[in-house]
Amino acid sequence: MIAVVLLAFSGCASGGRAKATPEQATAAAEQVKAPKLVLRVNCAALEPYTDQAGNVWLADQQGDPNKTWGAVGGMTVDRGELSIAGTDAPKVYQTERYSMEAYKFTVPNGKYTVRLHFAETYDGITAEGQRIFSVGINEQTVLKDFDPYKEAGGFQKPVVKTIEDVVVTGGEIVIKFTTNVQNPEINGIEILSK
Repeated sequence: MIAVVLLAFSGCASGGRAKATPEQATAAAEQVKAPKLVLRVNCAALEPYTDQAGNVWLADQQGDPNKTWGAVGGMTVDRGELSIAGTDAPKVYQTERYSMEAYKFTVPNGKYTVRLHFAETYDGITAEGQRIFSVGINEQTVLKDFDPYKEAGGFQKPVVKTIEDVVVTGGEIVIKFTTNVQNPEINGIEILSK
């Protein structure tokens, strides 16, 4: 990494030499850090999507050894033009991957925020307790006995679960889904480096 040092010139009093305070050097080095990783996946979508806030969501893909990310198993559904209120990204909640084992992402080691987007949009689910599953990230359970209908407060309502400070030391984020009642489902995933 190349570090940039901010220099303060004090003119003739220092003999024309450049000086930087420790605070200035630290501030300059922080500005030169590697770019942040931002990955947004619109689960089950066939095309990329730009939401109302200007964020670009990638189309979903099945994982394979030649890809840096993808779903492990599962099926997809596009529910069409559902009315989803309370979000800048309504299209994310119109598609869904379900019955998947996991999503795997190859990422640089570091700290991440992971946001998981859910909405119960299957018309066979009409009440709390009809879809319950757990979610783990890198072998740590982050959502136990999660019920999207209950958490969102009803049908076709989005809920976002934010998991802070996900530490990656092995170059991979694995989001694993475990069935309890009905199949697990997910609508969108965001991975943001810190």
